[in-house]
Amino acid sequence: MASADKPINTDVPEKDVFTLHFLQSLSNLRRQNTFNSPEKTNDRVKKIKKAAYVSMARAAGGTNRLWSRALLRRAAKENSKVVRFPRRKKRVTCLRRRRSNRRDPVEEEEAERLRNLVPGGGGMETSKLMEETAHYIKCLSMQVKVMQCLVDGLAPK
Repeated sequence: MASADKPINTDVPEKDVFTLHFLQSLSNLRRQNTFNSPEKTNDRVKKIKKAAYVSMARAAGGTNRLWSRALLRRAAKENSKVVRFPRRKKRVTCLRRRRSNRRDPVEEEEAERLRNLVPGGGGMETSKLMEETAHYIKCLSMQVKVMQCLVDGLAPK
């Protein structure tokens, strides 16, 4: 659980920022004009998906969140670029240990499954994982809403 003196920040980035980044990425893809043949449809889907995730990560503040950092690194790795983010200062805190170090195996199994779903969730402790997951879900929801608006706006009436 998060401490009582520090509220969990799960603010969703502005839809406008995501929309701007996403439309710019789509415009760049269209200018490349590499998707004329039907055989290239799978490549097109992958590039649009990547553009959506990178735009979402950038709108979320880029390197402010672990999941957004992981998405940006994955995208850069696919482009064979080396990306280095500034190192964050580690906070030193004293945590009170529970009397028993045993954890519920079901709880740990669920947390591990969640770590596999959230980008960059591999080494997070459970409370940080929950915070990052909440923010990631809100951003995914925002991404779906924006994309639905684009589809509705471009669909023939």
